[in-house]
Amino acid sequence: MNDHSISLTAGCRPIALGACALAITWALAAGGAAAAQEAAPSDDADRTIVVTAQKREQALNDVPLSVTAFGAEQLASRGIDSTVDLANSVPGFTYTESRIGTPIYTLRGVGFNDIALGGRPTVSVYQDEAPIPFTVETRGGFLDLERVEVLAGPQGTLFGQNATGGAINLIAAKPTDVFKGSLTAGYGRFNEVTLGGFVSGPISDTLKFRLAVKSEQADGWQYSTTTGDTNGKKNLISGRFLLEWTPAEALRVNLNLNGFLDRSDNQSPQYLLARPSDPTAAANIPGLATLVVPPRNNRATDFNPGDYARDNDFLQANLRIDYDLNDQLTLTSLSSYSKYNQNQLQDLDGTPLIGLTQRTMGDIESFAQELRIAGDLTDQLYVVIGANYADDKTRERVSGDLSESTQAYAFVGLGLPPFYSFGLRHDQDITTYALFGNAEFKLTDALTLQAGVRYTNSNNRFVGCTRDIDGVTSQVFSGFHDFVRTVVLGLPALAPIPAGGCITADALQVPQLVTSRLKEDNVSWRFGADYEIADDVKVYANVSRGYKAGGYPSLAATSTAQYDPTLQESLTAYEAGLKAAFSRDFQLNAAIYHYDYRDKQLLGIVADPSFGRLLRLLNVPKSRINGAELQLAWSPVRGLDITGNASYVDSKITAPFVAEDPNGVTADFNGQAFPNSPKWQLSGDVNYEVPVSDRLNAIFGASASYRSTTNSELGRLPELVVEDYALVNLRVGLADSDKKWRLMAWMNNVGDKYYYTSATRSIDVFNRMTGAPRTFGLTFTYNFQP
Repeated sequence: MNDHSISLTAGCRPIALGACALAITWALAAGGAAAAQEAAPSDDADRTIVVTAQKREQALNDVPLSVTAFGAEQLASRGIDSTVDLANSVPGFTYTESRIGTPIYTLRGVGFNDIALGGRPTVSVYQDEAPIPFTVETRGGFLDLERVEVLAGPQGTLFGQNATGGAINLIAAKPTDVFKGSLTAGYGRFNEVTLGGFVSGPISDTLKFRLAVKSEQADGWQYSTTTGDTNGKKNLISGRFLLEWTPAEALRVNLNLNGFLDRSDNQSPQYLLARPSDPTAAANIPGLATLVVPPRNNRATDFNPGDYARDNDFLQANLRIDYDLNDQLTLTSLSSYSKYNQNQLQDLDGTPLIGLTQRTMGDIESFAQELRIAGDLTDQLYVVIGANYADDKTRERVSGDLSESTQAYAFVGLGLPPFYSFGLRHDQDITTYALFGNAEFKLTDALTLQAGVRYTNSNNRFVGCTRDIDGVTSQVFSGFHDFVRTVVLGLPALAPIPAGGCITADALQVPQLVTSRLKEDNVSWRFGADYEIADDVKVYANVSRGYKAGGYPSLAATSTAQYDPTLQESLTAYEAGLKAAFSRDFQLNAAIYHYDYRDKQLLGIVADPSFGRLLRLLNVPKSRINGAELQLAWSPVRGLDITGNASYVDSKITAPFVAEDPNGVTADFNGQAFPNSPKWQLSGDVNYEVPVSDRLNAIFGASASYRSTTNSELGRLPELVVEDYALVNLRVGLADSDKKWRLMAWMNNVGDKYYYTSATRSIDVFNRMTGAPRTFGLTFTYNFQP
């Protein structure tokens, strides 16, 4: 079977990859349907999933929004084990990583690429409705879940700012009334060993618990083309402990303690080509001219000797209290505290040179409190009214080494020595207050109206600078500042910068610690209607506006002006959609939308006289997105489930926007598409479980996905193009008919397709972040109950 699948994938190359990938999936589905044409219809349908996308329990088909949801069984059968896997199953969703390894989630072209530890996402992640404020804290969240909900489009009224792209809700599996548990063990390529499980049950008549843990360990999957050393090992341990207490019929208390320990390696980028930032200094870096381009192999890379294992950990505590005021109204308090610590070294150029290595140390501390009242005021009117408070503190310390880059020689023309290192200090204290309300009014049996509004006030206090860390950089920049002051400005020289001092200077070349404050407020809103034109066939239309908060950049800067904040962005969305269950076994969802952007935040380039071209967040005055998506779920026979997704995203900057491209060339980017926003995404999945005896079922599954060409950064440089690619995954297994155990064999990226998810420039070189190579393994799950 594997050889056949590889040949199918190879045959796709000369033609449309996406169509071919989906054809493989549909061919497998057709074969499964033919083999089981006498079977009874499936009892499982996506429309039976209950979701909390609007902060109350509703059937998936009753939610007048574009929502993709997966129950626990679907997550297990499709091998959806992290947010990375959602890209193969959610229309319009993409996953990439920034140059420092921070996850970037994009929905319908709305994403946020930032290198700051305190960078806010546009696709927010929640665990049991409690916010996980920063995407770097979301690793390990896919543990023992009841379901996952992905909401597309602005979610500002119920989920707050920083959800202009959408929201991902991770719903943990809850404590059970009887004692039960599960154990999962797996082994795969690169000696990957996975071990996890849960235990759950009652402690007393009013108190229940659930404990889940998971360990993921693997050897390095990357190799150095010059030394043969490996990189990319996995070492991630995650856990969750739940308590559910019901001391009275009207009172429910839920405690969620969760976290992870991440000691995995940071991925090394793959070198593409050299382009010296300062060609006149290239002779000082002899190895730069002899760098060898690695083969087009996902595993091939290069890096300096060192320990690239993360020393990162995250802990979150969520306390939810629900009290029924009466039969109609419930008062809910949701308190959340989280702490994240980071210490990691990264080779950012993907070469054996020390072009740029960076150690990032820091921590994030967050507290959030929500208080709301929700319920039916009348038989026709459901309301939610509440308030939010959040306090986030980020502390970031960076030490960089660029000793084998041309940038180190920036000031030798002034008679100054090279500088080989720099440090960053970036602190942000962000306080947010919000009031919100949402109402649904059932005007007739078929027509329902919705309206929501949220007022948000935020205050961001920033302290930071670029600084000396070795005693040499301070001397070099003292000489540079004195040169500008005395020769250019005609001012007297200043006292030397002390060791460890700030080198960032104002317009008069006075070095200083930058302090700044950004105060913003906004009003998010949503108005919509849905109409049931037949049983289980609904059309809806929404118009909404959401905001993403502004913030401060993380970059090496000689000028205080480079630490000016990026302002908040706004997105006004117009969407119409269809949700139709044409039978119990066939579900079709479709949506079209238009997004109108103001001040969109994009990662662009600014020129620094000392550090050259730097990544910095910029505000794009005007831009828009037009798009459409289609989802189908079909269960033609018992045990056979077929899903398909298609997404079209056409993004464009629609007003003059002059900035620099990664080569330092000033250009007007009017008319260009957003980075990391492929125009087409297609995916499909087939899962067929068929009895082979009275006690044994066989399982066959396949998934395929396609992503069209996009660009990692503005400028349309060929070096930053992310080529289109298609991936095929296969799985086969056996299971007990009572679902007591399951053994699965799986293979991902069957054709060992070479692909990469992003590209960037690091001072003197261009490089890429490659995707995972072919992986395969076995997974065994055993469920027990006394």
